[in-house]
Amino acid sequence: MMQRLFWRIFVAFWIATVFLLVAFAWIATSNFETEKIPGFDITRLQASMDDLLARTGRELRHEGVESTRQWLRAASGFGPVSVYVFGPDGDELIGRSTSPTVANAAAGAFAALPLGDAPYGAIYSSERLRARSIRTRGEVYAAVATLEGSFLSRLASRRPTWFWQNILVAMAVSAIFSLLFAWYVAAPLQRIRASTRRFAEGDLDARVGQLRFGRSTEIDALATEFDAMAERIKAFIESHRRLVRDVSHELRSPLARQRVALELARGGDTAQVNASLDRIECESDRLEAMLAQALELSRLETASMPMDDHVELDALLDDVITNADYEGVPRGRKVVLLERTRLSLVGSHPALYSAFENVIRNALAYTADGSAVGVRLARIGAWASVKVRDHGPGVPASELARIFEPFYRTDTARARSSGGTGLGLAIARRAIERHGGTILAQNADGGGLEVMIELPIGP
Repeated sequence: MMQRLFWRIFVAFWIATVFLLVAFAWIATSNFETEKIPGFDITRLQASMDDLLARTGRELRHEGVESTRQWLRAASGFGPVSVYVFGPDGDELIGRSTSPTVANAAAGAFAALPLGDAPYGAIYSSERLRARSIRTRGEVYAAVATLEGSFLSRLASRRPTWFWQNILVAMAVSAIFSLLFAWYVAAPLQRIRASTRRFAEGDLDARVGQLRFGRSTEIDALATEFDAMAERIKAFIESHRRLVRDVSHELRSPLARQRVALELARGGDTAQVNASLDRIECESDRLEAMLAQALELSRLETASMPMDDHVELDALLDDVITNADYEGVPRGRKVVLLERTRLSLVGSHPALYSAFENVIRNALAYTADGSAVGVRLARIGAWASVKVRDHGPGVPASELARIFEPFYRTDTARARSSGGTGLGLAIARRAIERHGGTILAQNADGGGLEVMIELPIGP
């Protein structure tokens, strides 16, 4: 396909160049036929015809009739103009048939005979024709110079050798430049196509990279867009692979526990059956929550979402804190809004609600019994700053960045006992990033973990 594109570009550009050559030839010919010589009332074509008539007269007067016939048969150097000579009997000198226009012009020349002993009579002229009578040793001849045929016929015939040599050289040069131009355009497209084919065949690392040839702005932009698209698709595919792998791994444990509980229920007494059913229900709830959060994380990573909601951050945090605070009552844990500023932005209300809910509920799960999770909402320049701090055991410094990865837990047993799936903070990070924000975690002074969220809200 690229070969066909190369040759199509070459042929199109070469034909366009040849067309320009023909156009220039037409312009030059048209100017030659119509442009008047400064200071004279004749065109360059008419001046050329007059020169041919004068040469014809010299041939007749000095070389004789036979020599003139040979000269007319050779017809060398006439270019697009034809010369006809009529003898005293009215016949064309070498027996050529002529058009009525030429015959009438010869008759007009015979009617304007040379005066006295003058060698030439008056010039008979029309749009593309010049004629005059010529006296030689008592005989009178009529010479007619005329421009015959269409432009294309005149271009294709009666041209001197050097004209066609120049045309062939020009066409050869244009062919060389057309080949270079076609290669310049097709080479980077071939490279982009090769990278596309490799990527389609499963090589997710296929990239166009830096182009050395054909580096036009548009081609560079196309290559850059392809590389960016390939990078994003690779990230999506790897994310899905990782998500499927992690979900498969995480599903094994609750399914295994359900199977054990089911076996115990089959062979146990009433109390054992009830306990097993409770365990099955608990594990089912865990599986349902895990799958729901996995689907939500996948949607945040791949699907587009409407980002045109007018979100009041303070009101949204009030709603999240109210629901989370209710969940912490049985263990004496509270969620308190310590600092509040009226801030709003345009984005996705459900995604932001899910992000803040996951962060605050995670803090509530790990804060000490009888303590409070502190939430602060403030404005820093063109950014909204949200800080959520718990009073729990914190996170090892080497693992602070990894807690936002799907299914990552710093303490598996504690996370499982708290009911966590390891997806909440990953969902929060993806939702915040979709809004152009950042989310970080650090161990707070005095113990506990502090999660800092920043979102752009404009000036």
